[in-house]
Amino acid sequence: MYKFKDRHYYETKKRLDHAQSWIKSFLETEKQLSLSDKVTQAMATEAPITFKLAQIVMLPTICLSYIKKILVWRSFKKCKKEIQLLRKELEKYE
Repeated sequence: MYKFKDRHYYETKKRLDHAQSWIKSFLETEKQLSLSDKVTQAMATEAPITFKLAQIVMLPTICLSYIKKILVWRSFKKCKKEIQLLRKELEKYE
């Protein structure tokens, strides 16, 4: 559609690259968090009473962590949608 690549193209391309790198780092972080959760569960089987007491004491933190996880996954889905829209925008220049 466009005959030449203007500033908008390069800004959009930069934003697309940033979004893709954010998704990549997000997925790597999620893998590390799932590994950490597995370790926590393994510790729970070794000392169940201590684990339950720690869970009760840390209940507010656990609740906030869960809410944060939901919000971060929402951001992940939003970023995926943004990547789709940016790719469509960049197709206009090709």
